[in-house]
Amino acid sequence: MKRWIAVLPLLAATSLFGIEADDCSAANQLAALYALRGVMLRNSSSYDVDRFIDDKVNQLREPMAGGGFRWVRWVRPSGNPPFDKKGHEVAAVHGSGTDHFEASGNHVFGVRIAVPAKRSLLHGNNAVYVGSVHVRYTFNDRERTKDETIDGWMNPDTTRTIDLGTIADHAEVSLDASTDPRDIREALVEIHTLNAVPQDDPANPNYDTITLLHRLRNSNDPDSIDDEIARLEPGDSLPLAHIVRSLRRADELMHSKKQDDQEKGERLLREALRQLH
Repeated sequence: MKRWIAVLPLLAATSLFGIEADDCSAANQLAALYALRGVMLRNSSSYDVDRFIDDKVNQLREPMAGGGFRWVRWVRPSGNPPFDKKGHEVAAVHGSGTDHFEASGNHVFGVRIAVPAKRSLLHGNNAVYVGSVHVRYTFNDRERTKDETIDGWMNPDTTRTIDLGTIADHAEVSLDASTDPRDIREALVEIHTLNAVPQDDPANPNYDTITLLHRLRNSNDPDSIDDEIARLEPGDSLPLAHIVRSLRRADELMHSKKQDDQEKGERLLREALRQLH
């Protein structure tokens, strides 16, 4: 039994040498699939398999020396965007001074000034007077600025959004705020930097391989790796991942002290060996 389990991963590792694929994209996908199945056949944990896929995807995106990836672009999300937030409890009294509050973020397409409904789970919030909002951001190595004058009270559970009109590589935001004397340090204002999301560039020659690896990572079907290989290379329809998993399960059952388990293990072994012929 253990001899079969040890030999099958070696068979999988050598299968790639027999591929004759005119389509470079399909050949790249097959190479990635055989490498992934090799990881699975080593009885790796689901964590190890996911990590292998993530590392392979990042490799195919072509990391750049300065950070980021050559074949990843940043786009505005279609729904509610992810955002980073920074809050400040206002201490300045309106009419006597202002608090200067700053925040920053990367891959920012907009800035939202928010006075949330609550300061915490148990405490409500109070109104904040927001003066001017200043945004300094970089795009394509050029620095730009955008100013928004609010000059008004913002009640709890209200927001104001500033659209930058582009996706900035980096943005720094500052505002001036004050509150009523009765609400000192009991009035919370937040700066939300609205973030773009990474998207694989379809122009990447490895885009189809990345899409396939993502699909396998999210699949709940452990046999999907065999199915994908058979789809791309009909001459290799042997379900090695399924067979090795069956052999391991058969080995466990046959070492059980229960007669029923031993019989199940023997039947599973016979079926796995039948698939090899």
